[in-house]
Amino acid sequence: MVSQASVWPPRIAALALSMAAALSVGYWGLHGEISADTVVPDTSGTAGAAGGQAIDSAAVARALGAVDPAGAASAPSADISADAARFVLSGVLGQARAGSALIAVDGKPAKPVRLGEGVVDGWTLLRLEARSVVLGQGGAEIELTLPPPAQAARLDKKAP
Repeated sequence: MVSQASVWPPRIAALALSMAAALSVGYWGLHGEISADTVVPDTSGTAGAAGGQAIDSAAVARALGAVDPAGAASAPSADISADAARFVLSGVLGQARAGSALIAVDGKPAKPVRLGEGVVDGWTLLRLEARSVVLGQGGAEIELTLPPPAQAARLDKKAP
């Protein structure tokens, strides 16, 4: 029979190693970056979803009742500056090829929008940069930029 005192050291060692492994995975998971050279696979299902055939997204949109993109492009677009005032960029998550942005629309709370997703009224998140994003609608583009970071309060020593 094994004594109770000899059971605890292996248990504690196993717990310590498990915690170290979990913390290491968490650290590297939070600090890992997607480099610009990394190829992100297309998982949207637009290519190859129908037995190797590409899906015509414009035809699907028309079948579901969307306005014809050619007609929308020829229609006079609303004032872009008025639309730009509707959007406020609150944050950028990720990088150029895989990420999302926190965008507030019309004074409502900010919501996450993935790259390529629609924001509102046909505006789509086209590009992500470190402190800015570009939205597009029918050829028109709006760039939203984060405000500069707030300066931390500093106490300067004065000479006596």
